[in-house]
Amino acid sequence: MPFSVRLEDGIVVGTCSGKLVVEDAKAGAMAVWDDPDFRGKAVVWDFRLAQLEVHAAGVREIAQFIFTSQPVPPPKVALVTAREVDFGMARMLEAYRENPATEVQVFRDY
Repeated sequence: MPFSVRLEDGIVVGTCSGKLVVEDAKAGAMAVWDDPDFRGKAVVWDFRLAQLEVHAAGVREIAQFIFTSQPVPPPKVALVTAREVDFGMARMLEAYRENPATEVQVFRDY
């Protein structure tokens, strides 16, 4: 998965493109977690140029991976998608990620 992660105005912005699978999601999450400048900050994942090749079981796997592996939960996470099917998968992740420490929301528009 081609992705880049940068800090913009105190917010971590991850931009993804191409076809994304479960392992790509884990790699993206770890790229944020491994950078001390990103830990504990709000995150925006921009999937507008990506196609999520993940089904319900994969969404659950990603959510569980985040729950068990994330060192410092961010206060907010935004997921931005362009395709309807990706929006639906991201909404599933939003539901699975319910955690009082992190507010997760999915958007169709950046």
